[in-house]
This record gives sequence, structure tokens and C-alpha cells, in this order.
Amino acid sequence: MKFKGMLITFEGGDGSGKSTHTALFCDYLKSKNIDYILTREPGGTNFSEAVRALVKSEKYADKSDLSELFLFEAARADITEKVIVSALKAGKMVILDRFYDSTVAYQGYGRGIDIEAINMLNRLATRGLEPDITFYLRIAPEKAFARKGGREKGDNMEAAGADFYDRVLMGFDEIARSNPKRFVTLDTTQEISAVSNEINTVFDKKYKERFSINDLQR
Repeated sequence: MKFKGMLITFEGGDGSGKSTHTALFCDYLKSKNIDYILTREPGGTNFSEAVRALVKSEKYADKSDLSELFLFEAARADITEKVIVSALKAGKMVILDRFYDSTVAYQGYGRGIDIEAINMLNRLATRGLEPDITFYLRIAPEKAFARKGGREKGDNMEAAGADFYDRVLMGFDEIARSNPKRFVTLDTTQEISAVSNEINTVFDKKYKERFSINDLQR
């Protein structure tokens, strides 16, 4: 599907700095007077936010891995239909904190669910939509854990253990290698400003290529 707008996703493990860099990138778009929306997965609609709360609830920590996967896909289908597609048709930049790559990394590589099955569900939930750019904020799990102050949270996914997060990192790395045209891998152990500048530079280039204009201020 071709749209007037662009879909830009931010991916990476917990503690990788996604919230920081999505906020900084949105500030950059504001400075260029570029229309955008910022949303997240799971979330972004009433239904998807309810799914997010359910997934993170300790009350349902005993849910099966497949149940968790289907919940994420249901939330994804809802935000795609109600938010993402309409915003792209209107010519907006859609900035998304996590998308289907996270499901492949966490539920596929992390949980061990068949990756081809996940890819099929992702295509169905998104109508085959693919991001224009995916910024992969890469950080080793032990460094991310230290960055968060060494605290385990109640979220059952965050308490899954070191081996789980090593598999998730391996998954993200493999997804990035398999999608070199849209993935931009960033070392988030660098200074925040260095990472942010690289994100902005990559976006500027892609934006000009996409719209064949040179009106971004310098």
C-alpha cells in the first residue's frame, strides 16, 4: 500500500531509550513543521490500551504464550485500522513505539512460537503494511537492566529472565540483518545527542527521497 505519509517505527529491548528518542524525534518534526502523530503498541485505541493493561497485569501472568500473541495481534489490528492507515492517508508521519518486529523478537525468538506463523498473523493484522523506516535502538540486556537501576518490575514479561532477553536481542539483530533497507541500527550506549542526530539525518534523507523536496531547514 502506498500512502502520502510515512510510518516510522522505533524498536528495541526494554531500557533501550525508545521513549526518549521518540520524544526527541517528535520535537524535531515539530521544528520542521511536519505533521505527525505519536502512538504505541500495544495501545493507541481504547481497545488496544485495554489489551496493554491486560497483558501487563500480574493478575493474568499465567496466560499462555499463544494467548499473549493473539492479544498483541488483536491490538495491532485495531490500531492499524482505526489510527495508522487513516493518518497515513492524510499525509501524516506516524511515529510508532513498537510494531510487529517486537512481536517477532519477543514472542518468536523469546517465547519460541513459530516465526512463520507470527509473520502470517502480522501481515493479516496490518493488511501487509510495512514501516518506511525502523530505528532499532540496540543495547545489551545487562546494560539496559543497569540503566533501569537494576529493578525488576511487576510486568511478567519484564521478569522473564536473562536468557529470555538474550534471545530477544538475538531476534532483533536477525530481523535487522534480514531487513537492511528499512532498519537503522543505533548503538544507544552513545550520547543521547549523537543517537538523536543520526536519527534526524536518516529521516531527512528518506523524507527528501520520498517527497522529492528540499524544504527542510538546516
